[in-house]
Amino acid sequence: MMKFHHIGYLTNNINNSLMEFKKIHYKKKGNLVNDKNLHVKIQFIKNANNIVELVKPYTSNYSLLKIIKNQNYAYHFAYKVKNLNKNINNLKKKGFKLIVNPVPAKAFNNNKIAFLKMKNGFIIELIES
Repeated sequence: MMKFHHIGYLTNNINNSLMEFKKIHYKKKGNLVNDKNLHVKIQFIKNANNIVELVKPYTSNYSLLKIIKNQNYAYHFAYKVKNLNKNINNLKKKGFKLIVNPVPAKAFNNNKIAFLKMKNGFIIELIES
């Protein structure tokens, strides 16, 4: 079963984005995470019901910088799953393409994550929990 966790939101400036989201009652959740393995800085923010992951790519993270350039800021939905590989295989059978192989993520206590792309180009993140 896939349990919804957060929306990934790309930004060039985490503080500016945080100020905007504060206007609709979002607050910081935890500390800024600098994930050198994934080439991103991450700040989770939360309101009463929802979590948004503010993602600032390093200048070397060309794939995410390309998405920002196209102004696709809300670029992925993330789901927590018990068995990462089983869920990856199920989604691949349904036509999803694996674009980031399972890798430990600092923002999730080094639990493995993976990213898959739907046929329409939208991205799904799976977080092993």
